[in-house]
Amino acid sequence: MDLIRLTILAALGLSLVGCGSKPSATQPSTAQRPVTTSQQTTATIEDPGNPTAFRQGTSKKPETAPPKNEGERLFNQFMNNDNAKERFKPGPIQVHEEFEADPAKLSVAGIRTISGTHLTLYTDLPASAELNSFPALFDAAFPHWCSYFHVDPAKHANWKIKACLMSGKEKFSAAGLLPGNLPEFLYGYARNDTVWLLDQPSDYYQRHLLLHEGTHAFMNNLLGGAGPPWYMEGMAEYFGTHSWDGKKLEVGIVPNNKLDVPMWGRIKIIKEEYKAQRGMTLGTIMIYGPTAHLQNEPYGWCWGAVTYLDHNPRSQKAFRESYKNVRFHTDLSRRLLESLADQWPEISEGWQLFVVNSEYGYDFARNDVQYKKGQAITGASATAMITADRGWQSTGILLEAGKTYQLSASGQYQIAQEDNQPWMSEPNGITLRYYNGFPLGMLMCGLRADNWNGQGTAPLAFQEPVGSQRELKIETNTTLYLKVNDHPAQLGDNIGNVTIEVKEVESAR
Repeated sequence: MDLIRLTILAALGLSLVGCGSKPSATQPSTAQRPVTTSQQTTATIEDPGNPTAFRQGTSKKPETAPPKNEGERLFNQFMNNDNAKERFKPGPIQVHEEFEADPAKLSVAGIRTISGTHLTLYTDLPASAELNSFPALFDAAFPHWCSYFHVDPAKHANWKIKACLMSGKEKFSAAGLLPGNLPEFLYGYARNDTVWLLDQPSDYYQRHLLLHEGTHAFMNNLLGGAGPPWYMEGMAEYFGTHSWDGKKLEVGIVPNNKLDVPMWGRIKIIKEEYKAQRGMTLGTIMIYGPTAHLQNEPYGWCWGAVTYLDHNPRSQKAFRESYKNVRFHTDLSRRLLESLADQWPEISEGWQLFVVNSEYGYDFARNDVQYKKGQAITGASATAMITADRGWQSTGILLEAGKTYQLSASGQYQIAQEDNQPWMSEPNGITLRYYNGFPLGMLMCGLRADNWNGQGTAPLAFQEPVGSQRELKIETNTTLYLKVNDHPAQLGDNIGNVTIEVKEVESAR
């Protein structure tokens, strides 16, 4: 068994693990299928239906499990009632004012005030151009929130909150800016018309924290709620993960590298948790409780879940409608899962592929699996073509149980470009660079049953090298999927195609 498969099998274990967490420092559901190569080595693409590979918590039940009892059924019926929908639709609420600042007390405490259209910032930190830009940053975020959550910016042009950015809590408490009934928090907290932020060692993470807590304030004030913990914190992380040049703000980004987002570490969390056999399914993330985010790891998983669902073409439309259900709180998750039920196997598989291959700059669009049902070979052989600039692609070729097939690949394609010079590859790849233990550009295969139901480990989480030739012995009907080996953030500079011919090998008599 090769190293990459051992790593996947070890990492695909699962365990179930609020604001103010500490920022980081940085296949078919049947029997195993033996696969043999023409180089006389033996490998196996493991059974992803085995729940020990990617366990969903301690439960083997589907993530869209039906109501457990009559009470839950009646509750769901009530929550789906049109009157309930009208009563719980999102909208602005009357917000309590946390404090009214006393200029004299601010002066004594050494607290400065910096104002913008939607933010009044109180801080005792030394003056800097970075801090002076915070109101402008917040004002730039306002139209992003309004657009995403379908809030009319003209109707709420006067919406404004306060932010206390503190080197410590003592001065702010003495100045009356820190109510005594606030719960303890380590990094940030939002309530009513105010957010409180403790000083962070990274300018980026300072801004991230302001946008994170500002998202909570916006949702609670202008939508009337923020949904269950995974959605509430995931959306705050989504808008907190940003690019800002002092004038233009981009939110909901997938950072290209860790140097752009010091102290953020969400990709690092996912990679390390997966490596430690604590990979999380979407369904398990959705049942995080109210105290889960006292730990750091849930922030990484919630960011990942929201970012994936927002980028994935199968889930994006329904996910972006979820804001309508924020006042239903935990029922938001049920409604979302039900709306995605028909496509859940593909959505679940795409999520697992993101977890397995999580990298800075992950290209969700190019890594989206291209599905097509397999058809049995009717002539002497079947051919298919895949492109080098995408992830897994179905060949449309069905490999039938009990048969052995010879795969032959050909083609030349660009797999990278450096200093305006293309790196050309053929199916065996180029050994100048490796990714996941295989040469860059090497043709890889995956086997997936068309009727996989989304439970257990995704079939395409497992891959095997093909190169220019490979022999496969098949024990279960599967469709052949292919891709060229490349970093999931670096598919965009690939150009060209691979042609594959698949021929049944006659059994020895």
